[in-house]
Amino acid sequence: MEQSCAAPKAVPSTNNAAAGATVLQSAAAVRARCAIVSEAAGRGETRHFQLVCARVDEAARRVVDITRRRYPDLRVPLHSRWRHFSAGGVDRAALIAPRADAAETARARIDLAVVSVLLDAGTGRDWRYHDGHTGQVLSRSEGLAVASLRAMQAGIFSADPSNPWRADAEALLEMTPQKLAGAPARRR
Repeated sequence: MEQSCAAPKAVPSTNNAAAGATVLQSAAAVRARCAIVSEAAGRGETRHFQLVCARVDEAARRVVDITRRRYPDLRVPLHSRWRHFSAGGVDRAALIAPRADAAETARARIDLAVVSVLLDAGTGRDWRYHDGHTGQVLSRSEGLAVASLRAMQAGIFSADPSNPWRADAEALLEMTPQKLAGAPARRR
């Protein structure tokens, strides 16, 4: 069994929700959580991957080489679901729960991100999505992100018609391929 590559570091705790969220978004918190996973992998407790400490330096060198080759100015664009929602230069994140308070908007964004990522299971090279609101034709992760946002906007993930910007168990349990395909957004 491989030995651990790094020891976990403690993350400060707090009882204040806003301060807690800030702490969890910090680089130190991400490193601490990654260290926990690294420790588990070093002990052989992970099901889907293993950590081989002897190859970490080689992997890091490869990432640095590829990054410097593709982005010599080191301005690496963010790769995230949120960037996918802005495909084609349209700020669709501004559409999410437009009349909700901050807490409800945060819940809607979390619901959307989770559902959207779960739907993004690899469509293949030929799949395209036509966004009827902008006329744009988007493919792959960007198309799936926008399609899931439009489906949520139409309320297909919500059991409460008066609150479309949510995903709840009742609606998700009733989801079928036909319902998903019938969302107001169109697929080409």
